[in-house]
Amino acid sequence: MNQKVLRHDTHCRVCGSRSIETVIRLKGTPLEDQFVREEYKDVIQSVYPLEVAVCGDCGYVHLPYVVNPEASYADYVYVSGVTVGLRNHYDNYAKEIVSDFDIPKQSLAVDLGSNDGSMLASFKRTGMKILGVEPAQAIARQANEAGLPTLNRFFTDDVTAEILKDFGPACVVTANYMYANVDNVMGFARSVAKLLAPDGIFVVQTGYHPEQMKIKMFDYIYHEHFSYFTVEVLRRIFSSCGLELIRAEKISPKGGSIRAVGQLQNGSRPVDASVNQLILEERAHGMHDAETYRKFALEIEDSKKKLRDLLGGIKALGKRIVGFGASHSTTTLLHHFELASFLEYLADDNPLKHGRYSPGYHLPVYPSAKLYEDLPDYVVILAWQHQRSIIEKHREYLPQARWILPLPEAQMV
Repeated sequence: MNQKVLRHDTHCRVCGSRSIETVIRLKGTPLEDQFVREEYKDVIQSVYPLEVAVCGDCGYVHLPYVVNPEASYADYVYVSGVTVGLRNHYDNYAKEIVSDFDIPKQSLAVDLGSNDGSMLASFKRTGMKILGVEPAQAIARQANEAGLPTLNRFFTDDVTAEILKDFGPACVVTANYMYANVDNVMGFARSVAKLLAPDGIFVVQTGYHPEQMKIKMFDYIYHEHFSYFTVEVLRRIFSSCGLELIRAEKISPKGGSIRAVGQLQNGSRPVDASVNQLILEERAHGMHDAETYRKFALEIEDSKKKLRDLLGGIKALGKRIVGFGASHSTTTLLHHFELASFLEYLADDNPLKHGRYSPGYHLPVYPSAKLYEDLPDYVVILAWQHQRSIIEKHREYLPQARWILPLPEAQMV
């Protein structure tokens, strides 16, 4: 294990408390998106602890073992555009933001962690000026080549100063499924406050574990996701960094997400009742209590046993099994449920993963067309959150085999 890459925090990164407790221990994994090329398939990848802790003082849920973000983004291959339904989601999202908050046309919208520019393109279609900030070099270059201006940087105070100098303050700043990937969430929020125009808004869209836990979605836990936010913790972060949380709503992507909107403190917009409503709901469900997460960990272990028993019975009959899905979350699922011995290979619709090998286990990744050629007996839908679209897209294959869903309960389709 490379100690220069890994850091172990014994304090809360939000409030500084030493009263933190590890509540979930998953199997360690390599960096979840580091699908390697063939020339590296015999190289053993470093494995890092994957644990979840909760702060006893402020309720912040986080990874106490932090892998340096620069290691995660060195060979990053995920692009937003390949995620099922994301373009339509971003188009609707951009229209809602502009309409609900009366954002003038030609105002500056800055998307942080902008990836391939999918969100920027949606804002551009509403008539906004756009700018992205993206640390992954190849993906930032792809966005710029598509005419979506993107700075290839991590978002810092220096980048904030550069944007203010060259473009002026932002009326909209968005952080879509990336705020959980930020190591220093407090410093990040303070930089956003400096970037905002006086009447600007900061919109965070992120996975929402109080909803995800209802469907046993533990595989959203991986090393790039340092934080797992509740509305109450987001409100605390915002208020400590010159911002005010004025709206929060549940939305459907990623097995359950929230969209939280902030403004500068003492801003002109009132605080919506949705903020307190969701905070009261979180408290009622014990989302800041260690025992809630310990119970969840036991549920996951039960699901693991049931799936392994099912797959073991199939293998005992001499049947062939493969997996469908090659993503961050499938790496967590494969390692914690210890599924590699059951699977011959992985299939995926993302061409960026084809010809690569999965992190750690080095299962080969093929285009989904291989299912039609090879005709394995069973396919485990590792990307189970997208089961409907996967099954619909590959309906022609259904007569040839049976699909297996690993979660919320192991079952055949």
